[in-house]
Amino acid sequence: MRHALGKLLPFVFLIVLVLALSATTTGFAKPANISNILRFAAIIVIIGVGMTFVIVAGGIDLSVGSIVAFSSVIAAWCMQAGWPLGASLIVAVAAGMAWGLLNGVMVVWLRLPPFIATLASMGMASGASYVLAKAVSGTTTVEIASRSFRFLALGNLFGILPMPVFVMFLVVALGHYVLNHTRLGRYCFAIGSNVEAARYSGIPVHSYTLVVYTLVGALAAVGGMIEASFNGNGQAVFGQGHELRVIAAVVIGGGSLNGGQGTILGTLTGALIMGVIDNGCTLRGLAYEWQLVVISVLIVVAVAFDTFQRRRTGA
Repeated sequence: MRHALGKLLPFVFLIVLVLALSATTTGFAKPANISNILRFAAIIVIIGVGMTFVIVAGGIDLSVGSIVAFSSVIAAWCMQAGWPLGASLIVAVAAGMAWGLLNGVMVVWLRLPPFIATLASMGMASGASYVLAKAVSGTTTVEIASRSFRFLALGNLFGILPMPVFVMFLVVALGHYVLNHTRLGRYCFAIGSNVEAARYSGIPVHSYTLVVYTLVGALAAVGGMIEASFNGNGQAVFGQGHELRVIAAVVIGGGSLNGGQGTILGTLTGALIMGVIDNGCTLRGLAYEWQLVVISVLIVVAVAFDTFQRRRTGA
């Protein structure tokens, strides 16, 4: 009962936050504003789905922000070179998967701690983004002329649903199903709860570790495509700070940095809490630094609550 209540707390907090801001902040509850919150939260949610798998399996990935930048530059470069839109997107996602696979290889075969492996990868991907962008355009920005590409971020499906929101809900639905109803999801929980027990049970820990890091790399690339579509270009500076927000979304949503715990719907809730706070602070004229303070306090509270729960249950 107590465990179920803990899972519901982020959702309850989101509802209370939305009701409070709706009652006290002019324009917050307008459909256009709610649509903007969802549209701008979409990138964090999409990457957060992949990060949930990694954290549930006992890992972490600090390189997702740099993968966002690298993938956006790759896509822009391909389109500048005259490649079809579909092929450019496939190449960009493949690039993200390659970075994720590299992270998995460093964790599995080099036996580096995930924090160190992905920190190194963050630097490598960021540096590669700058090198590639300057080689293509001479600056850190590579322009994208394709109008069709802009539809990915600025278009509306059926004239109502913003495309980033549609992609977000699609990724959330698929991620929720995979995490809760497939072998990959069950093995992630087993590996994150006790990696040695999982290994002795016959679970191919190395293979599934590679899979989850490759998955988060692919979804970071999808986030990079949406961010590039928003701006009409690929930039080596994209994604800065995304890794912290993505990890925060998972943790605020009930995920545990100790592994073995987390939900896709919780990650969605955590990302929306941050999006609502950002939007509410902006509408009320509060400085950006106060948004950072509030979100940082939420992370501390979420991690402290997880630690408290684990001590009480002896986990």
